[in-house]
Amino acid sequence: MAQAASTARIDPARTLTTAFLNAGKALGLSRGDLGRVIGKDRSTLTRGHIDPDSKSGELALLLVRCYRALFVLVGGEPDQMRHWMHTPNRHTGGVPAEQVCTVQGLIRVTEYLDAMRGKV
Repeated sequence: MAQAASTARIDPARTLTTAFLNAGKALGLSRGDLGRVIGKDRSTLTRGHIDPDSKSGELALLLVRCYRALFVLVGGEPDQMRHWMHTPNRHTGGVPAEQVCTVQGLIRVTEYLDAMRGKV
């Protein structure tokens, strides 16, 4: 029995896809928004998995990083997380939920949250 558990393989693509979808949901992003974040059609998210070694995988990891940083900053409060994402932010120069749909915006929001989290 213990050997069966140790031989179970973790699929990095499936793990990343699940984390990405969960982070997006927690941040109040639609499937369409999530598709724009990684540059894929939203139906791709339903059918397939995101390869962590691909460009889409790198972008998905950045969004998960945004989620983790914001989670820490607001104490995991779901309403506060969604509010922060959908409210204009003068420090990031826009509405984070809209900004993360572009590579430049995703990087800007991630760097801002990382910097803020570093101060905590």
